[in-house]
Amino acid sequence: MNLTPAATASQSFNAKARQSGWASLCDATLAFVRPEFGELLGLWREHAEAEGLPFRKHFGPRSLKALLRHVAIYERVENGEARYRVRLMGTAFADAMGDLSGRFIDEAVAPEFLPRWYAALGAAIEAKAPLRFVSRLDTVNKSYLVAEYFEAPILADDGSASLILAAGHFAPRPWTEVSAHEARRLAAQAD
Repeated sequence: MNLTPAATASQSFNAKARQSGWASLCDATLAFVRPEFGELLGLWREHAEAEGLPFRKHFGPRSLKALLRHVAIYERVENGEARYRVRLMGTAFADAMGDLSGRFIDEAVAPEFLPRWYAALGAAIEAKAPLRFVSRLDTVNKSYLVAEYFEAPILADDGSASLILAAGHFAPRPWTEVSAHEARRLAAQAD
């Protein structure tokens, strides 16, 4: 069975999450709960059809107006090793995680949480397509919050596939309830 790059990236992330005990999962089926993430997926696909991966310029304030406070853009910077810089962080992200705009993740997030961040962002680049994530916010001592994320690679102005467009919705929910629900949803979709 040949898997798509998105399915392979999702499976790899989920294996790391299980092995590492992360309260996080990746869903390559893109079964978003938030309807606005479905709309963002449609916008991404519309521009990807014409150009392979869409360019950053397609995701400006006008096209993302309804989602601006929920959007973040990360930049993968390669200099011997990959690092991620937060290029833009909407107020919903900043309220949940603290404003990381302009900072490298490894300078703002505790070292024990970096592998999960890097694995999720790396999965989006590896997938060459959008992915859906569901995660508990452990990194900022807000484990009462669970987030649904849209993450997808986009092209920088120079044509490099070094940016990740993310959107997140944060809500207080017990992770055990969310993870059980997600397992049932994914099993039902597999049938």
